[in-house]
Amino acid sequence: MNLSENGMCAILLASQVGLQGLFGVQPLAMGEWADFLGRVIAAGAEPKVVFGDPADWGPRLGYEESQVQRMQILLGRGGAVALELDEFSRRGMDAVTMFDPDYPQLLKRRLKRKSPPVLFYSGDITLANRMGIGVVGSRDVDEDGAAFAANLAEKAAAENLTIFSGGAQGVDTIAASAAIQSGGSAVAYLADALQARIKRSEELQAVMAGQLLLFTAGRPEEGFTTPRALTRNSYIYASVPGTITVSSDYGKGGTWSGATQALRHRWGKVLVWDHGYRGNRGLIQMGGVPYELSPEPLLDTIARRENPPETAAFEQTTLFDPPS
Repeated sequence: MNLSENGMCAILLASQVGLQGLFGVQPLAMGEWADFLGRVIAAGAEPKVVFGDPADWGPRLGYEESQVQRMQILLGRGGAVALELDEFSRRGMDAVTMFDPDYPQLLKRRLKRKSPPVLFYSGDITLANRMGIGVVGSRDVDEDGAAFAANLAEKAAAENLTIFSGGAQGVDTIAASAAIQSGGSAVAYLADALQARIKRSEELQAVMAGQLLLFTAGRPEEGFTTPRALTRNSYIYASVPGTITVSSDYGKGGTWSGATQALRHRWGKVLVWDHGYRGNRGLIQMGGVPYELSPEPLLDTIARRENPPETAAFEQTTLFDPPS
């Protein structure tokens, strides 16, 4: 694993890696990380500035002494981080940071400073920047919804589009499996443990075949939590030009929350299967684009109506990205 100084800064300051024994010290939360990036940009610097003399960068970034001390403790665990990253790699898992070229670039451009600073992954990292569509839906999808999700994924595979989803039971796994079985590929942002998922025979085979890429924004062994599930929904929508909702409850659940959030923030186009689910009808009333399978290419369907305007390119893209 070859990390830039900015990338190592992200892991040291904003991840749980190598924290064993540092009682009472927690990495920067997402809000604190976003604030840190804002300070760095305002100072005309790069994140790696914190590897210098704290007597210089502390005042330059406007941090109080207690904040500098906390960050110095986090920055001082480089040896423990290197050992743990090596152990993850030995088990088939690696890390990519928002400063690395393999990081999902559309995700970074849309979420800006709210992009996860570090993603752990297993699989072919180049799939992260493949053109694709999002496919999301409820765990308890009915038979018609399951057939639609599978047919949609097969169509995407035939058009050389990668399926992006959350890797949950139901629509997510049905679509990913159908794409892979059709010779296509899938990317999943997990809310459960990456370490456990790559031990499953079917997923391990797809990972090893280069057809499946699994991401998590938490530690690889962290299990499911509802907040992580809700957060990862934004990663799905932000990674693709359009996402198709297959089935949704009305006013509740992760699928509803993710779709309404994407509509509100205008992360690409939100398409909704024009079917009898009450949640689907509600999403269409809120601005989701009704969708039915047709011979028209998926990207043409997504582009047919004017897409929500993209936000300005992430202000860090030129400043912090490594040279190509």
